[in-house]
Amino acid sequence: MKFGGHVSIAGGLDRAIERGQKITADCIQIFVTPPQRWLKANHSDEAVAKFLDAKASSGIGPILLHGLYLINLGSADDALRQRSVDALVSQLGWSDRLGAMGVCFHVGSFGSEEREIGLARAAEGIADILTRADGTSPLLLETTAGAGNSIGGRFEDLAELIERLARSPRLQVCLDTCHIFAAGYPCLTTAELDATLGEFDRLIGLDRLTALHLNDSKGAFGSHKDRHENIGDGQIGLDGFRAIVNHPKLKGLPSFLEVPGIDGEGPDEENLRRLRELVSDEKRPAV
Repeated sequence: MKFGGHVSIAGGLDRAIERGQKITADCIQIFVTPPQRWLKANHSDEAVAKFLDAKASSGIGPILLHGLYLINLGSADDALRQRSVDALVSQLGWSDRLGAMGVCFHVGSFGSEEREIGLARAAEGIADILTRADGTSPLLLETTAGAGNSIGGRFEDLAELIERLARSPRLQVCLDTCHIFAAGYPCLTTAELDATLGEFDRLIGLDRLTALHLNDSKGAFGSHKDRHENIGDGQIGLDGFRAIVNHPKLKGLPSFLEVPGIDGEGPDEENLRRLRELVSDEKRPAV
């Protein structure tokens, strides 16, 4: 398993590679534009070239892009849905340009409306995105903690979206450990993971699971609270992560930390060290 984390691009795209190296990341996740504003990314050809050169020389990869926090494809607000579609079309283009593995995003919420209406709207939006984004980068639907009426708190939500989109190969899934734990999916032991991943495989297919977000959970099991904690300091704990990082159906996946960090500055070397020390395979890569 490759271990990495979300890092900032402040100061230039290539600085993300530098920050990844600083925390000993094997892989990194980035935003290409501020996640809480409706701004289009505007990186020069020179900036892209510097990023690609830094990436190649560092050996860091894959790179995962994360969509804006503002995105909501299930909303009843037509303007919000259109902005969300436009943002994801743009970010898929950036994924192609940066040689990334795709764009991970939270589908959104159907608010006070019926679940089926929200899922239908989200599917329509995704269909539009895939039609307009003519590259090859996939969309990674992220599991959620299931707060309110968010889409993705149940595997059935993502399965239905994939079915509505004729099982497009450009639809993949990013599984977040904090989110599934808070949503009520057991994951603290190998036996629990067997059951949870078996359910995922039955509904979605493990072939679509292409990335992990490794985050401990401040909230209790089934609390539906999306509150990330440092590895081992939350309700999943070190024993839970030992089961996760050594599970045979997860070991080949790139995994990205989105934790607060020991010093409150985000994913860091200490959190990555904790994960690597849990790996039982004697042949794991040295860092």
